[in-house]
Amino acid sequence: MTSFWERNERRLSLLAFVGGFLWDTLMLTEIDRLRDNLILLAYLVIAFTCIVLLNAHRARLKKKASPFPAIGFIEFAMQFAFGGLFSVFIIFFSRSGAVIASLPFLLVLGSFFVGNELFKKHYERLTFQMSVFFAILFSYSVLILPVILGEIGADIFILSGGLALVLFWLSLRALRLVARDEVEASKRVLLPIVGILLITFNVLYFNNMIPPIPLSLKDIGVYHSLSRAKSGEYVLGFEKARWYEFGEKTASVFHRTGDGPVYVFSSIYAPTRLDTPVVHRWLRQDDGTGEWTTVTTVSFIISGGRAEGFRGYSTKEHITAGKWRVDVETPRGQIIGRFDFTVEDTAENPTLKEETF
Repeated sequence: MTSFWERNERRLSLLAFVGGFLWDTLMLTEIDRLRDNLILLAYLVIAFTCIVLLNAHRARLKKKASPFPAIGFIEFAMQFAFGGLFSVFIIFFSRSGAVIASLPFLLVLGSFFVGNELFKKHYERLTFQMSVFFAILFSYSVLILPVILGEIGADIFILSGGLALVLFWLSLRALRLVARDEVEASKRVLLPIVGILLITFNVLYFNNMIPPIPLSLKDIGVYHSLSRAKSGEYVLGFEKARWYEFGEKTASVFHRTGDGPVYVFSSIYAPTRLDTPVVHRWLRQDDGTGEWTTVTTVSFIISGGRAEGFRGYSTKEHITAGKWRVDVETPRGQIIGRFDFTVEDTAENPTLKEETF
C-alpha cells in the first residue's frame, strides 16, 4: 500500500483535487438539506481526525516511540477533506451572490482551495494545519448558523465568528491531549494568524464582499407583461433570450413600443423558516460617464422553504432608453444577484413568449 502511494502520489492527489470538486458540484444542492450537511460534517470530522493523528504521530517520534502506519495516507485524507470543504464553500458562496461583487471573498476561498494542492508539504506543520482549519470553521459557521437560526444579518455574522473561535479553542484543547508540546510551541505564530483571518473576514463582510449566504438567486429576468392566475401562479410575457445568451430566459435587450411598465421578476431561494426583506435596486448607466445611478428601490419580504425560490417582482414606469441594471440585495446592501439589460425604442411590437411561474 505504501509503495503504491509513493509511486502514484501526484496522480492520486490531482485525481482527488479535480474529482472532489466535480463530485461536490453535482451532489451538493441546498445548504439546508440533511444530506449536504452530513457531507460537510463528514469532511470536518475527517480533517480534524487527521490533524490529531498527524500530530500524535510527531509526538510519538519525539519520544522515540513507533510511528503510525500509513502516515502518507493520513496526509492525503486530510488534504482531500480540506479540498472538499473549500470546494463546498466556493460552490455555495458563489451561488449566493453576484460573482463580481463577492470576488475578493471568493478569491480568498479559491486561494485556500488551490493552495491546498500547491502547499501540501506544509501540512506537517501544526501552525499551517490549524490556520487552514480556522478558516474552515469560520466559513462553516457563516454558512450554517443562518440556516439553524432562520435569520441573516450583521449580528448573525458576528455570532458566527464567535462560534468559530469557540470551536477552534475546543479543537486546540483536544489536540493538547495528544501533542501538548506542539500546540504550545505553535501558539505564538498561530494566534496572530487567526486574528488576521478574523479581521479579514470581518472587513470583507462589512464592505459587502461576502455573499449573503444562505440566500441564492434561482431566476431573474425582464418582462413585458405580468398577471396573476387564479391558481396563484404568475403569467409572464417576455422576449426569449438569444441562443448565445447562455443560462438566461429573457433577452438582454428590451424592445419598448410605448410607455408601458417594465417588470423584473426574480425567484430567490431561502432555507425553511427564514423570512427576510430583499430589495430590487433599479440603476441606469449614464451615457456620458458610464457611472451607474440608483433610480428607484423596491423592497418585499421573501419566505424560505420553496425549492424553486420565493417569487417576487418590481415595476418601473416610464422607463427611458439606455442601459439598465437591477440588483437584488439584502437590506444592508449585499448583492444576491443582478440582471443587466438594454432598453431600445422600436416601432414594431416584439415577439413575446408567455410562460407560467
